[in-house]
Amino acid sequence: MSPHPRESLAARQLLHACGLIAIGGLLLGLQVDGNGELVGTGYSSLGVGAMVALAAHVFGGGRDTRAPRDLVGAFSAVCGFLGLAFLVSGVLAPGGGWMFFEVLLLCVALSRAGREQPVLSRGVVALLSLLLLFRLWISYQGSQHRWEVMSLDVPVLSSLPFDFLAPIQSVELGEFTPRELGFPPAGLDFSPSLALWAAGFVLCVVGLAWRSHAAIEHENDRIQAVIGELPPTLAHMVERILPEAQWAELGLHGLADRSLRKRLEELVVARIAARRELELATQSRELLGVTNPGGFSGELLRALHQPPASTKDTP
Repeated sequence: MSPHPRESLAARQLLHACGLIAIGGLLLGLQVDGNGELVGTGYSSLGVGAMVALAAHVFGGGRDTRAPRDLVGAFSAVCGFLGLAFLVSGVLAPGGGWMFFEVLLLCVALSRAGREQPVLSRGVVALLSLLLLFRLWISYQGSQHRWEVMSLDVPVLSSLPFDFLAPIQSVELGEFTPRELGFPPAGLDFSPSLALWAAGFVLCVVGLAWRSHAAIEHENDRIQAVIGELPPTLAHMVERILPEAQWAELGLHGLADRSLRKRLEELVVARIAARRELELATQSRELLGVTNPGGFSGELLRALHQPPASTKDTP
Protein backbone atom coordinates (compact mmCIF):
# COMPACT_ATOMS: atom_id res chain seq x y z
CA MET A 1 0.00 0.00 0.00
CA SER A 2 1.45 3.38 -1.00
CA PRO A 3 2.06 5.96 1.73
CA HIS A 4 -0.40 8.78 2.33
CA PRO A 5 0.37 11.82 0.10
CA ARG A 6 0.72 14.07 3.15
CA GLU A 7 3.13 11.60 4.77
CA SER A 8 5.23 11.49 1.59
CA LEU A 9 5.29 15.29 1.47
CA ALA A 10 6.53 15.57 5.07
CA ALA A 11 9.27 12.99 4.42
CA ARG A 12 10.37 14.82 1.28
CA GLN A 13 10.46 18.11 3.17
CA LEU A 14 12.70 16.53 5.79
CA LEU A 15 15.10 15.26 3.14
CA HIS A 16 15.20 18.63 1.38
CA ALA A 17 15.83 20.42 4.68
CA CYS A 18 18.68 18.04 5.44
CA GLY A 19 20.11 18.77 1.99
CA LEU A 20 20.09 22.51 2.74
CA ILE A 21 21.87 21.85 6.04
CA ALA A 22 24.55 19.77 4.30
CA ILE A 23 25.19 22.44 1.64
CA GLY A 24 25.26 25.20 4.27
CA GLY A 25 27.71 23.28 6.43
CA LEU A 26 29.98 22.73 3.44
CA LEU A 27 30.01 26.43 2.59
CA LEU A 28 30.73 27.42 6.20
CA GLY A 29 33.78 25.14 6.16
CA LEU A 30 35.35 26.70 3.05
CA GLN A 31 37.36 29.87 2.42
CA VAL A 32 39.28 31.38 -0.48
CA ASP A 33 43.00 32.01 -0.05
CA GLY A 34 45.13 34.74 -1.60
CA ASN A 35 45.73 32.62 -4.71
CA GLY A 36 42.00 32.28 -5.39
CA GLU A 37 41.85 28.59 -4.38
CA LEU A 38 39.24 26.97 -2.16
CA VAL A 39 40.66 25.66 1.12
CA GLY A 40 39.11 24.39 4.31
CA THR A 41 38.81 26.30 7.56
CA GLY A 42 40.09 23.36 9.63
CA TYR A 43 38.54 20.87 12.00
CA SER A 44 39.19 22.73 15.25
CA SER A 45 36.14 24.98 15.03
CA LEU A 46 33.99 22.05 13.87
CA GLY A 47 35.00 20.06 16.95
CA VAL A 48 34.13 22.97 19.24
CA GLY A 49 30.81 23.40 17.43
CA ALA A 50 29.99 19.73 17.92
CA MET A 51 30.72 20.05 21.65
CA VAL A 52 28.43 23.09 21.94
CA ALA A 53 25.67 21.28 20.01
CA LEU A 54 26.03 18.24 22.28
CA ALA A 55 25.82 20.42 25.39
CA ALA A 56 22.72 22.12 24.00
CA HIS A 57 21.01 18.77 23.39
CA VAL A 58 22.00 17.30 26.76
CA PHE A 59 21.16 20.27 28.98
CA GLY A 60 18.38 21.73 26.87
CA GLY A 61 16.62 18.69 25.43
CA GLY A 62 17.56 16.09 28.03
CA ARG A 63 13.96 15.73 29.14
CA ASP A 64 13.03 14.32 25.72
CA THR A 65 14.89 11.03 25.34
CA ARG A 66 12.58 9.40 22.78
CA ALA A 67 14.36 7.91 19.80
CA PRO A 68 13.23 8.40 16.18
CA ARG A 69 10.80 5.71 15.03
CA ASP A 70 11.78 5.37 11.36
CA LEU A 71 14.76 5.80 9.06
CA VAL A 72 13.71 9.24 7.85
CA GLY A 73 13.28 10.47 11.42
CA ALA A 74 16.68 9.10 12.46
CA PHE A 75 18.39 10.69 9.45
CA SER A 76 16.64 13.98 10.23
CA ALA A 77 17.78 13.90 13.88
CA VAL A 78 21.41 13.32 12.86
CA CYS A 79 21.23 16.17 10.34
CA GLY A 80 19.69 18.43 12.97
CA PHE A 81 22.61 17.80 15.33
CA LEU A 82 25.19 18.26 12.56
CA GLY A 83 23.43 21.39 11.33
CA LEU A 84 23.65 22.98 14.76
CA ALA A 85 27.32 21.99 14.99
CA PHE A 86 27.99 23.49 11.53
CA LEU A 87 26.18 26.68 12.46
CA VAL A 88 28.08 27.15 15.73
CA SER A 89 31.45 26.35 14.17
CA GLY A 90 30.73 28.79 11.35
CA VAL A 91 30.10 31.77 13.65
CA LEU A 92 32.81 31.17 16.25
CA ALA A 93 35.97 33.21 16.10
CA PRO A 94 38.70 30.83 14.87
CA GLY A 95 40.97 31.61 17.81
CA GLY A 96 41.83 34.07 20.53
CA GLY A 97 40.61 34.36 24.09
CA TRP A 98 37.21 35.69 23.00
CA MET A 99 36.33 32.29 21.47
CA PHE A 100 35.95 30.74 24.94
CA PHE A 101 33.54 33.51 25.93
CA GLU A 102 31.54 32.84 22.76
CA VAL A 103 31.41 29.11 23.54
CA LEU A 104 30.11 29.76 27.05
CA LEU A 105 27.52 32.25 25.77
CA LEU A 106 26.27 29.85 23.10
CA CYS A 107 26.08 26.91 25.53
CA VAL A 108 23.85 28.92 27.86
CA ALA A 109 21.67 30.37 25.09
CA LEU A 110 21.17 27.10 23.21
CA SER A 111 20.53 25.11 26.40
CA ARG A 112 17.80 27.52 27.45
CA ALA A 113 16.30 27.55 23.96
CA GLY A 114 16.46 23.73 23.78
CA ARG A 115 13.75 23.47 26.44
CA GLU A 116 11.32 24.87 23.90
CA GLN A 117 10.60 24.32 20.24
CA PRO A 118 12.01 25.41 17.94
CA VAL A 119 15.58 25.63 19.25
CA LEU A 120 16.47 28.37 16.75
CA SER A 121 14.30 31.09 18.20
CA ARG A 122 14.59 34.69 17.07
CA GLY A 123 16.87 35.51 19.98
CA VAL A 124 19.23 32.63 19.20
CA VAL A 125 19.36 33.54 15.50
CA ALA A 126 20.10 37.16 16.44
CA LEU A 127 22.93 36.03 18.74
CA LEU A 128 24.41 33.78 16.06
CA SER A 129 24.18 36.62 13.53
CA LEU A 130 26.09 38.96 15.84
CA LEU A 131 28.80 36.36 16.38
CA LEU A 132 29.06 35.82 12.63
CA LEU A 133 29.45 39.57 12.11
CA PHE A 134 32.26 39.60 14.68
CA ARG A 135 34.01 36.75 12.87
CA LEU A 136 33.63 38.55 9.56
CA TRP A 137 35.02 41.74 11.08
CA ILE A 138 38.18 40.20 12.51
CA SER A 139 38.67 38.24 9.27
CA TYR A 140 38.41 41.48 7.34
CA GLN A 141 40.91 43.13 9.67
CA GLY A 142 43.32 40.25 9.15
CA SER A 143 42.88 40.32 5.37
CA GLN A 144 43.94 43.99 5.50
CA HIS A 145 46.96 43.06 7.67
CA ARG A 146 45.52 44.84 10.68
CA TRP A 147 46.03 42.38 13.50
CA GLU A 148 43.67 43.87 16.09
CA VAL A 149 39.94 44.07 16.56
CA MET A 150 40.06 47.86 16.46
CA SER A 151 42.40 50.78 17.08
CA LEU A 152 41.32 53.79 19.18
CA ASP A 153 43.09 57.14 19.00
CA VAL A 154 44.11 58.65 22.33
CA PRO A 155 42.62 62.13 22.76
CA VAL A 156 45.06 65.04 22.54
CA LEU A 157 48.11 62.78 22.01
CA SER A 158 46.91 61.58 18.63
CA SER A 159 46.72 65.19 17.38
CA LEU A 160 50.31 66.07 18.25
CA PRO A 161 52.68 66.02 15.22
CA PHE A 162 55.56 64.20 16.93
CA ASP A 163 56.83 60.89 15.55
CA PHE A 164 58.24 59.71 18.86
CA LEU A 165 54.67 59.74 20.28
CA ALA A 166 53.41 57.29 17.63
CA PRO A 167 53.53 54.21 19.90
CA ILE A 168 51.22 55.85 22.46
CA GLN A 169 48.96 57.86 20.14
CA SER A 170 46.58 54.89 19.66
CA VAL A 171 45.44 51.87 21.65
CA GLU A 172 44.99 48.51 19.93
CA LEU A 173 42.19 46.31 21.27
CA GLY A 174 42.07 42.54 20.81
CA GLU A 175 45.34 41.72 19.11
CA PHE A 176 45.62 38.42 17.24
CA THR A 177 47.84 36.64 14.76
CA PRO A 178 47.17 34.98 11.36
CA ARG A 179 47.69 31.59 12.97
CA GLU A 180 44.98 32.26 15.56
CA LEU A 181 42.51 33.10 12.79
CA GLY A 182 43.32 29.94 10.87
CA PHE A 183 44.28 31.84 7.73
CA PRO A 184 45.76 29.79 4.88
CA PRO A 185 49.48 30.31 4.13
CA ALA A 186 48.67 32.47 1.09
CA GLY A 187 46.41 34.74 3.12
CA LEU A 188 42.65 35.26 2.89
CA ASP A 189 40.64 36.67 0.02
CA PHE A 190 37.91 38.27 2.08
CA SER A 191 35.15 39.02 -0.44
CA PRO A 192 34.51 35.49 -1.79
CA SER A 193 35.04 34.03 1.68
CA LEU A 194 32.39 36.43 3.00
CA ALA A 195 29.98 35.24 0.31
CA LEU A 196 30.61 31.58 1.18
CA TRP A 197 30.14 32.05 4.92
CA ALA A 198 27.06 34.24 4.59
CA ALA A 199 25.39 31.81 2.15
CA GLY A 200 26.26 28.85 4.37
CA PHE A 201 24.87 30.58 7.44
CA VAL A 202 21.57 31.38 5.72
CA LEU A 203 21.21 27.84 4.32
CA CYS A 204 21.89 26.27 7.72
CA VAL A 205 19.38 28.50 9.52
CA VAL A 206 16.69 27.93 6.88
CA GLY A 207 17.41 24.20 6.78
CA LEU A 208 17.22 23.81 10.57
CA ALA A 209 13.99 25.80 10.80
CA TRP A 210 12.47 23.83 7.91
CA ARG A 211 13.63 20.54 9.44
CA SER A 212 12.01 21.40 12.78
CA HIS A 213 8.67 22.14 11.11
CA ALA A 214 8.84 19.08 8.84
CA ALA A 215 9.76 16.80 11.76
CA ILE A 216 6.58 17.85 13.58
CA GLU A 217 4.52 17.19 10.45
CA HIS A 218 6.21 13.81 10.00
CA GLU A 219 5.33 12.76 13.55
CA ASN A 220 1.77 14.00 13.10
CA ASP A 221 1.48 11.87 9.98
CA ARG A 222 2.63 8.81 11.93
CA ILE A 223 0.02 9.47 14.63
CA GLN A 224 -2.62 10.06 11.93
CA ALA A 225 -1.77 6.68 10.41
CA VAL A 226 -2.34 4.95 13.77
CA ILE A 227 -5.68 6.72 14.25
CA GLY A 228 -6.56 5.80 10.64
CA GLU A 229 -6.54 2.12 11.64
CA LEU A 230 -9.84 2.73 13.47
CA PRO A 231 -13.24 2.64 11.73
CA PRO A 232 -13.90 5.99 9.98
CA THR A 233 -16.58 7.19 12.40
CA LEU A 234 -14.52 6.29 15.46
CA ALA A 235 -11.36 7.81 13.96
CA HIS A 236 -13.23 11.07 13.29
CA MET A 237 -14.45 11.13 16.89
CA VAL A 238 -10.91 10.60 18.22
CA GLU A 239 -9.63 13.47 16.06
CA ARG A 240 -12.40 15.73 17.42
CA ILE A 241 -11.59 14.80 21.02
CA LEU A 242 -7.80 15.04 20.51
CA PRO A 243 -7.10 17.87 18.02
CA GLU A 244 -3.89 17.65 16.02
CA ALA A 245 -2.64 20.94 17.47
CA GLN A 246 -2.40 19.24 20.90
CA TRP A 247 -0.54 16.07 19.88
CA ALA A 248 2.94 17.38 20.63
CA GLU A 249 1.82 18.95 23.93
CA LEU A 250 0.18 15.68 24.98
CA GLY A 251 3.46 13.81 24.53
CA LEU A 252 2.36 11.68 21.56
CA HIS A 253 5.41 12.51 19.44
CA GLY A 254 8.19 9.94 19.54
CA LEU A 255 6.15 7.17 21.18
CA ALA A 256 6.44 3.63 19.87
CA ASP A 257 3.33 2.37 18.07
CA ARG A 258 2.22 0.20 21.00
CA SER A 259 2.76 3.00 23.52
CA LEU A 260 1.06 5.44 21.17
CA ARG A 261 -2.09 3.30 20.94
CA LYS A 262 -2.17 2.92 24.72
CA ARG A 263 -1.69 6.65 25.26
CA LEU A 264 -4.45 7.50 22.77
CA GLU A 265 -6.77 5.10 24.55
CA GLU A 266 -6.04 6.69 27.94
CA LEU A 267 -6.54 10.24 26.66
CA VAL A 268 -9.79 9.48 24.86
CA VAL A 269 -11.27 7.64 27.86
CA ALA A 270 -10.26 10.43 30.24
CA ARG A 271 -11.65 13.21 28.05
CA ILE A 272 -14.94 11.42 27.37
CA ALA A 273 -15.35 10.81 31.10
CA ALA A 274 -14.65 14.47 31.82
CA ARG A 275 -17.21 15.61 29.23
CA ARG A 276 -19.87 13.26 30.56
CA GLU A 277 -19.24 14.46 34.09
CA LEU A 278 -19.59 18.06 32.95
CA GLU A 279 -22.82 17.33 31.09
CA LEU A 280 -24.30 15.58 34.13
CA ALA A 281 -23.25 18.45 36.34
CA THR A 282 -24.89 21.08 34.14
CA GLN A 283 -28.11 19.01 33.87
CA SER A 284 -28.36 18.15 37.57
CA ARG A 285 -31.09 20.07 39.43
CA GLU A 286 -29.77 18.87 42.78
CA LEU A 287 -26.36 20.41 42.02
CA LEU A 288 -28.09 23.60 40.95
CA GLY A 289 -29.86 23.73 44.31
CA VAL A 290 -26.60 23.26 46.16
CA THR A 291 -24.67 25.87 44.25
CA ASN A 292 -27.59 28.32 44.29
CA PRO A 293 -29.39 27.82 47.61
CA GLY A 294 -31.46 30.96 47.22
CA GLY A 295 -31.47 34.54 46.22
CA PHE A 296 -32.49 36.36 43.12
CA SER A 297 -30.01 34.64 40.74
CA GLY A 298 -30.79 31.20 42.13
CA GLU A 299 -34.54 31.60 41.56
CA LEU A 300 -33.98 32.74 38.00
CA LEU A 301 -31.70 29.76 37.25
CA ARG A 302 -34.28 27.33 38.68
CA ALA A 303 -36.96 28.93 36.55
CA LEU A 304 -34.88 28.49 33.46
CA HIS A 305 -34.43 24.75 34.16
CA GLN A 306 -38.07 24.07 35.02
CA PRO A 307 -40.56 23.53 32.17
CA PRO A 308 -43.32 26.17 32.10
CA ALA A 309 -46.66 25.05 33.56
CA SER A 310 -48.74 27.13 31.19
CA THR A 311 -48.09 29.79 28.57
CA LYS A 312 -51.62 31.18 28.15
CA ASP A 313 -50.99 34.13 30.51
CA THR A 314 -47.64 35.02 29.01
CA PRO A 315 -47.83 38.51 27.43
